[in-house]
Amino acid sequence: MSQNPAPRVRFAPSPTGFLHVGGARTALFNWLYARSQGGTFILRIEDTDQQRSTEESYAAILRGLNWLGLDWDEGPHAGGDFGPYLQSERLDLYREHLDRLAAEDKVYKCFCTAEDLEAREKAVTDAGGVWEGYDRHCAHLSPEEIAVAEQAGKPCAWRLRTPDEGSTFWYDLIVDKREFQNTVLVDRVIVKADGFPTYQFACVVDDHLMGITHVLRGDDHVSNTPFQILIYQALGWPVPKFGHMPMILGPDRKRLSKRHGATSVEEFQTLGILPAAMLNYLALLGWSPGGNAKEVMSAQEIIKKFSLKKVGSSPAAFDYDKLNHINSEHIKNLSAVERLQLALPIITERGWGLDPDWMIHGCDGTEAYLGRVLGTLGNRFSSLITLPEQIGFFFTDEHFVDQEAWAGHVASDAARENLAALADALEAALDLAVAQPAGAFEEVIRTTAEARGVQAGDLIHPSRVALTGQSRSAGIFEVMELVGAPRTIRRLRAAAAAG
Repeated sequence: MSQNPAPRVRFAPSPTGFLHVGGARTALFNWLYARSQGGTFILRIEDTDQQRSTEESYAAILRGLNWLGLDWDEGPHAGGDFGPYLQSERLDLYREHLDRLAAEDKVYKCFCTAEDLEAREKAVTDAGGVWEGYDRHCAHLSPEEIAVAEQAGKPCAWRLRTPDEGSTFWYDLIVDKREFQNTVLVDRVIVKADGFPTYQFACVVDDHLMGITHVLRGDDHVSNTPFQILIYQALGWPVPKFGHMPMILGPDRKRLSKRHGATSVEEFQTLGILPAAMLNYLALLGWSPGGNAKEVMSAQEIIKKFSLKKVGSSPAAFDYDKLNHINSEHIKNLSAVERLQLALPIITERGWGLDPDWMIHGCDGTEAYLGRVLGTLGNRFSSLITLPEQIGFFFTDEHFVDQEAWAGHVASDAARENLAALADALEAALDLAVAQPAGAFEEVIRTTAEARGVQAGDLIHPSRVALTGQSRSAGIFEVMELVGAPRTIRRLRAAAAAG
């Protein structure tokens, strides 16, 4: 019994902008299918739109794919036996197959300009008729008429001769049978007047020559598929399997756009989303692992579960809150070393670091200090965006202050008196030239509270806000150890004076 060959799939973006989440999801599903089936994932750049294609966009697409971890087996910088992998370098191949179609009279030259088409459409509609697409004005030009047009220097496009009757259909891998009447596919252009192939023609030639077995793309390409099937048939080539993934909508169920927020992979990167979390969330946009399977997964876990049968046909809504939740779960699952690697660039770009004058117990450098600081957060370290706000007080006096917490715990006369007394007690009891452990601060706080006839909490709560600017933090004794005695005393005095 023969087995089906391993699938060959491709992601074929046009370099006309940044990598949108829709394109990233398309790339991901192709990558997942290839990896889950032992197939080949190909990257092809469709840069035949000379006016809109840019090197910047091309580079942004590669950066986005690399950031997500979507490695390609063939394509730019990877090589392969079916290159070149940029369409602008494959023009001779398109010309070769156009010549073949011309020799078989399956295409014809069209000298109609956009103005010609508009004028004829207007004439039809003005007469009360319905313009149903190209009217085949040039479909039966004589050799003499063609020669006259060419001698006059008229540019010409090439159109594919399509059937007058019947329908074109395919069994979609995601939405079952799709069918289009051939009357809506009349003789479309396959090579433009500038000599460049249209998307439909170049796509078919490339997919065939590269051995693509499955074309998986967004359902905005559904209307392209029947015409591409007609091109396959005209060339006598087998038609690959098609699967069209559901559209991605915004939270309001309208097409996802800038007005909803970030839409490109690079934007989410700057918002502190981890690549593993972005990949995880994109996989859930239209695909479900099924049953009671967990939603927070690694790439390898997704590969093991991935199946086109579990890709839905209904549009998927992009939920920014869910993405942030999945991101926080991925951060929580990181090791201490991985968290440190994420946080170090954040403090470095702000010029934050360990100052020896702080007299911090048990820290011999910025990395060791940051590791201790991150350890105080535990699972509260869930976002790279809020991290500076959470840990800024360890590095600078110019940190975030929760005004509500300040008003509730520091502003009263009693709180200010307690803070001043604690500052005096710490200065008297501790050797400020020596780094102090958490236990030393605890002892002074409890002794001072007893001497003043108050609860330890009457010192702890205002001290926490005075030191951190927040009503919630790690244990106050550990905070004091990591802030250091000199800065702790200075901040307590400043808070007592400010009220």
